[in-house]
Amino acid sequence: MKNIKVNQICCDDTGSDDFFGPLCVVACYIDIDDLPLLQQFHIDELDLHDNDQIIKIAQILKERLNYSLLLLDNSHYNQLVKKGMKLSQIKAILYNRAMINVMKKTKKVADDKIIHSFLSPKKYYRYLRKKLLVVSHLTFSDDYLQYPGLKCAKILSLYAHYQYFRNMNHTLNTTLPHGCNKIANDTGKELIEHYGLDIMNKICKINMPNYQQIITKK
Repeated sequence: MKNIKVNQICCDDTGSDDFFGPLCVVACYIDIDDLPLLQQFHIDELDLHDNDQIIKIAQILKERLNYSLLLLDNSHYNQLVKKGMKLSQIKAILYNRAMINVMKKTKKVADDKIIHSFLSPKKYYRYLRKKLLVVSHLTFSDDYLQYPGLKCAKILSLYAHYQYFRNMNHTLNTTLPHGCNKIANDTGKELIEHYGLDIMNKICKINMPNYQQIITKK
């Protein structure tokens, strides 16, 4: 790890780029006492596409770190979309809430508060202007080396998303694809044929282009 700043509260998510599955937002706190553990598992070198390692390390981190997981399933996500909310707005609200949760859990003051830079600071705070509690003085970054807490948050969100996705596959007796490509469209059409159109509200993000592509060409 290169020179890093501690103590950190960091927030990241998994699922926003997937047509199927939930949105999982995680904020976590790390301090200097956690660095030996992160170095032991070479967090800075971990491949975020290596599911076996993600599962192994996440199971340890979730027992060690102070963190907050907010999981928004598709049914509730789609309710918010129907009220006119955008994905970026939903994420901003969840990020803020997860950060507040962690700040309440830990007794220590964070030197840095970092969130994954999924949109500009100006737009982020605009989405939160009506909230009573807003975490301020944030750093917007995607630098997992400088902010290992950010990578820990990503690992924990990947793990939560993996577990939920695995349960969805089991329930539907299929293998849902990640992403929002043609394979996702083909899978959606097959599920509609088997379960009916109503199933889509429970398993996918209806505001993604895939949904219109599926229902207009099914």
